[in-house]
Amino acid sequence: MQLRFIFLTAALLLATPVFADESTNRSLMTLGGEMLRSAEALQAESVTAIRHGNSLRKTLNQLRVKLRSLPEGEGRAALGETIDLFAGEIPRWQQQAASLRERGLSERQRALALLETGYREIWQPHIRLSGPLQLDGSDSLTSGHNARIRSVHPSKLNMNVVPGDGAAPADMSLAVPAASGQNIPGELDLRSFQISRELAVFAHVEPETGNSRVPLNEIHSWKLMLSRLDGEPLGDAEIEIEGHMPGHVHGLPTQPRVTGEVEPGVYRVQGVKFQMTGWWVMTFKVSAGPLDDAVTFNIRL
Repeated sequence: MQLRFIFLTAALLLATPVFADESTNRSLMTLGGEMLRSAEALQAESVTAIRHGNSLRKTLNQLRVKLRSLPEGEGRAALGETIDLFAGEIPRWQQQAASLRERGLSERQRALALLETGYREIWQPHIRLSGPLQLDGSDSLTSGHNARIRSVHPSKLNMNVVPGDGAAPADMSLAVPAASGQNIPGELDLRSFQISRELAVFAHVEPETGNSRVPLNEIHSWKLMLSRLDGEPLGDAEIEIEGHMPGHVHGLPTQPRVTGEVEPGVYRVQGVKFQMTGWWVMTFKVSAGPLDDAVTFNIRL
């Protein structure tokens, strides 16, 4: 019943022609937060169903072992019926777990869409970048660790590169260097709008460059915008920054820091630098009063 109410309310809000009213956008974010928690509950139910199915399978295996050791006529028929009942229950729990997981994922996506829609309207004056963070196209392609490409062994060409990214430029004999591929997950979430680990903070990040793109081998600054799930700016937060390349097992070449809160909830991050292309992960650990949370961004440069 509660979910039906949330969906109906969300549908009415989305049908509103113009989101000119900030209270409407705050309501969108609040609904998104409630749906997100419902999605998490569905995921938890899915895990419980999986565990129950696994427990049944373990018991079933024990019963089958016992059946094989029983002499003829000593309850074998009754035990066989019990085994059949257990065997019939396992697929039912597996199907239930799969259904709950699918519903949870679908509801999570709808919740994130509501949160982002409301957030974009409320924070519109500060937002220049709507898509994922991207590399400044004017930068030349480099291989790992500041080394210019001079040669790559033929066996390394296109190694671990995502399909579609390995097309060789017409004027080069080399494709994308192997170091930039690094087994990047195919369904990597690259959005610059993210929910925090504890589902308490919604955040957006973007470079403070002329074109809002990420320069390579250049120290630059970012804007980090933090909001509670009702759209209220999260001010006076203590923020720690961690960045690394999962495929290369090394961190950033610099130590970026938050140097100021230019407006409530809008933080300037200075000292950011990426020395190579590939998959980077940036995590902002946020604490404000009792709130202790973290928000992570995947970046594919």
